[in-house]
Amino acid sequence: MSPVEFRYATPDDAGVITDLIERAYRGPATAGQWDSESHLLTGPRTSTSEIRGLLLRDDSRFVLAEQDGRIAGCALIQANGAAPQAKNPCSPPMAANSAYFGMFAIDPGIRSAGLGKLVLAAAEARARELWSVRSMVMTVINVREQLIGWYQRRGYQLTGARLPFPFTETSGETTRDFDLVEMRKDLPEE
Repeated sequence: MSPVEFRYATPDDAGVITDLIERAYRGPATAGQWDSESHLLTGPRTSTSEIRGLLLRDDSRFVLAEQDGRIAGCALIQANGAAPQAKNPCSPPMAANSAYFGMFAIDPGIRSAGLGKLVLAAAEARARELWSVRSMVMTVINVREQLIGWYQRRGYQLTGARLPFPFTETSGETTRDFDLVEMRKDLPEE
Protein backbone atom coordinates (compact mmCIF):
# COMPACT_ATOMS: atom_id res chain seq x y z
CA MET A 1 0.00 0.00 0.00
CA SER A 2 1.28 3.47 -0.91
CA PRO A 3 1.88 5.95 1.93
CA VAL A 4 -1.28 7.55 3.32
CA GLU A 5 -1.52 11.20 4.33
CA PHE A 6 -4.32 12.44 6.59
CA ARG A 7 -5.87 15.88 6.63
CA TYR A 8 -9.13 17.63 7.44
CA ALA A 9 -11.48 18.32 4.55
CA THR A 10 -12.36 21.81 3.35
CA PRO A 11 -15.61 22.91 1.68
CA ASP A 12 -13.83 22.49 -1.67
CA ASP A 13 -13.71 18.72 -0.98
CA ALA A 14 -17.51 18.37 -0.63
CA GLY A 15 -18.12 16.97 -4.13
CA VAL A 16 -15.31 14.42 -3.93
CA ILE A 17 -16.45 13.27 -0.48
CA THR A 18 -20.04 12.90 -1.68
CA ASP A 19 -18.93 10.82 -4.66
CA LEU A 20 -16.75 8.59 -2.46
CA ILE A 21 -19.55 7.96 0.05
CA GLU A 22 -22.07 7.17 -2.70
CA ARG A 23 -19.71 4.71 -4.42
CA ALA A 24 -18.72 3.03 -1.15
CA TYR A 25 -22.21 2.63 0.33
CA ARG A 26 -24.45 2.12 -2.67
CA GLY A 27 -22.40 1.99 -5.86
CA PRO A 28 -22.29 -0.92 -8.30
CA ALA A 29 -18.64 -1.70 -7.42
CA THR A 30 -19.67 -2.68 -3.87
CA ALA A 31 -22.99 -4.38 -4.64
CA GLY A 32 -23.09 -7.78 -2.99
CA GLN A 33 -20.04 -7.07 -0.83
CA TRP A 34 -20.06 -7.25 2.97
CA ASP A 35 -19.60 -3.50 3.35
CA SER A 36 -22.37 -2.38 0.97
CA GLU A 37 -25.84 -1.08 1.80
CA SER A 38 -27.10 -1.40 -1.78
CA HIS A 39 -29.18 -4.49 -1.00
CA LEU A 40 -31.08 -2.49 1.63
CA LEU A 41 -31.14 1.07 0.27
CA THR A 42 -30.99 2.26 -3.32
CA GLY A 43 -31.49 6.01 -2.89
CA PRO A 44 -28.74 8.55 -2.30
CA ARG A 45 -26.74 8.20 0.92
CA THR A 46 -25.91 11.91 1.14
CA SER A 47 -25.64 15.06 -0.96
CA THR A 48 -23.00 17.64 -1.69
CA SER A 49 -25.08 20.25 0.13
CA GLU A 50 -25.28 18.04 3.25
CA ILE A 51 -21.53 17.43 3.18
CA ARG A 52 -20.79 21.12 2.61
CA GLY A 53 -23.07 22.02 5.54
CA LEU A 54 -21.24 19.57 7.82
CA LEU A 55 -17.90 21.00 6.70
CA LEU A 56 -18.99 24.48 7.74
CA ARG A 57 -19.91 23.41 11.28
CA ASP A 58 -17.50 24.11 14.13
CA ASP A 59 -18.35 20.79 15.78
CA SER A 60 -17.78 18.58 12.73
CA ARG A 61 -14.74 17.47 10.74
CA PHE A 62 -14.16 15.08 7.89
CA VAL A 63 -10.88 13.24 8.24
CA LEU A 64 -9.55 12.45 4.76
CA ALA A 65 -7.02 9.82 3.75
CA GLU A 66 -5.06 10.76 0.63
CA GLN A 67 -3.14 8.15 -1.27
CA ASP A 68 -1.41 8.52 -4.61
CA GLY A 69 -2.69 12.08 -4.92
CA ARG A 70 -6.38 11.32 -4.46
CA ILE A 71 -8.89 10.99 -1.62
CA ALA A 72 -9.07 7.29 -0.84
CA GLY A 73 -11.05 7.36 2.42
CA CYS A 74 -13.05 9.60 4.70
CA ALA A 75 -14.82 9.67 8.05
CA LEU A 76 -16.99 12.24 9.78
CA ILE A 77 -16.31 13.02 13.43
CA GLN A 78 -18.57 15.27 15.49
CA ALA A 79 -18.13 16.68 18.97
CA ASN A 80 -20.56 15.80 21.72
CA GLY A 81 -23.08 18.36 22.91
CA ALA A 82 -23.84 19.38 19.32
CA ALA A 83 -27.55 18.41 19.36
CA PRO A 84 -26.99 15.17 17.40
CA GLN A 85 -30.67 14.72 16.52
CA ALA A 86 -30.67 18.05 14.70
CA LYS A 87 -27.52 17.41 12.69
CA ASN A 88 -27.98 13.73 11.86
CA PRO A 89 -31.13 11.72 12.47
CA CYS A 90 -28.98 8.57 12.75
CA SER A 91 -26.99 10.00 15.64
CA PRO A 92 -28.02 8.93 19.14
CA PRO A 93 -27.83 11.39 22.01
CA MET A 94 -24.20 11.18 23.06
CA ALA A 95 -22.77 10.74 26.49
CA ALA A 96 -20.43 13.38 27.84
CA ASN A 97 -16.86 13.07 26.64
CA SER A 98 -17.71 11.23 23.42
CA ALA A 99 -17.60 11.97 19.71
CA TYR A 100 -19.79 10.62 16.91
CA PHE A 101 -18.23 8.68 14.01
CA GLY A 102 -20.03 8.27 10.70
CA MET A 103 -19.99 8.60 6.90
CA PHE A 104 -17.00 6.26 6.87
CA ALA A 105 -16.03 5.35 3.32
CA ILE A 106 -13.11 3.73 1.54
CA ASP A 107 -12.64 3.86 -2.23
CA PRO A 108 -14.13 0.58 -3.52
CA GLY A 109 -11.14 0.10 -5.82
CA ILE A 110 -8.72 -0.29 -2.90
CA ARG A 111 -10.78 -2.11 -0.29
CA SER A 112 -9.14 -4.94 1.64
CA ALA A 113 -5.80 -3.13 1.70
CA GLY A 114 -6.03 -2.13 5.40
CA LEU A 115 -6.90 1.51 4.74
CA GLY A 116 -10.17 1.28 6.68
CA LYS A 117 -8.31 0.42 9.88
CA LEU A 118 -5.99 3.39 9.35
CA VAL A 119 -8.85 5.83 8.71
CA LEU A 120 -10.74 4.62 11.79
CA ALA A 121 -7.63 4.99 13.96
CA ALA A 122 -6.93 8.47 12.54
CA ALA A 123 -10.53 9.55 13.24
CA GLU A 124 -10.27 8.33 16.83
CA ALA A 125 -6.95 10.13 17.32
CA ARG A 126 -8.25 13.37 15.80
CA ALA A 127 -11.39 13.31 17.98
CA ARG A 128 -9.19 12.91 21.08
CA GLU A 129 -6.91 15.75 19.96
CA LEU A 130 -9.73 18.14 19.01
CA TRP A 131 -12.21 17.59 21.81
CA SER A 132 -10.40 15.51 24.49
CA VAL A 133 -13.10 12.84 24.23
CA ARG A 134 -12.83 9.51 25.96
CA SER A 135 -15.11 7.49 23.69
CA MET A 136 -16.35 7.22 20.12
CA VAL A 137 -19.99 6.42 19.31
CA MET A 138 -21.55 5.28 16.05
CA THR A 139 -24.71 3.71 14.69
CA VAL A 140 -24.81 0.73 12.33
CA ILE A 141 -27.72 -0.92 10.54
CA ASN A 142 -28.52 -3.91 12.76
CA VAL A 143 -28.63 -6.50 9.94
CA ARG A 144 -25.11 -5.66 8.77
CA GLU A 145 -23.59 -8.35 10.96
CA GLN A 146 -20.23 -8.55 9.15
CA LEU A 147 -19.73 -4.79 9.53
CA ILE A 148 -20.67 -4.95 13.21
CA GLY A 149 -18.12 -7.76 13.60
CA TRP A 150 -15.46 -5.65 11.86
CA TYR A 151 -16.04 -2.81 14.35
CA GLN A 152 -16.06 -5.25 17.29
CA ARG A 153 -12.63 -6.52 16.25
CA ARG A 154 -11.47 -2.92 16.55
CA GLY A 155 -12.77 -2.51 20.10
CA TYR A 156 -16.33 -1.26 19.54
CA GLN A 157 -19.10 -2.84 21.57
CA LEU A 158 -22.85 -2.88 21.12
CA THR A 159 -24.42 -0.73 23.85
CA GLY A 160 -27.92 -2.17 23.58
CA ALA A 161 -29.34 1.16 22.36
CA ARG A 162 -31.46 0.99 19.21
CA LEU A 163 -32.82 3.77 17.03
CA PRO A 164 -35.32 3.73 14.19
CA PHE A 165 -33.75 4.07 10.75
CA PRO A 166 -34.57 7.51 9.28
CA PHE A 167 -36.41 6.36 6.14
CA THR A 168 -37.21 9.16 3.70
CA GLU A 169 -39.06 9.52 0.42
CA THR A 170 -35.73 9.10 -1.38
CA SER A 171 -34.00 6.40 0.72
CA GLY A 172 -35.10 3.69 -1.71
CA GLU A 173 -35.39 0.95 0.90
CA THR A 174 -35.91 -2.58 -0.35
CA THR A 175 -37.28 -3.56 3.06
CA ARG A 176 -38.01 -1.83 6.35
CA ASP A 177 -37.01 -4.78 8.52
CA PHE A 178 -34.02 -3.05 10.09
CA ASP A 179 -33.05 -0.32 12.50
CA LEU A 180 -29.85 1.13 13.92
CA VAL A 181 -27.76 -0.17 16.79
CA GLU A 182 -25.34 1.94 18.76
CA MET A 183 -21.70 0.95 19.18
CA ARG A 184 -19.17 2.56 21.50
CA LYS A 185 -15.45 2.33 22.10
CA ASP A 186 -13.50 3.75 25.01
CA LEU A 187 -10.49 5.58 23.61
CA PRO A 188 -7.13 5.17 25.31
CA GLU A 189 -5.60 8.22 26.87
CA GLU A 190 -2.39 9.35 25.30
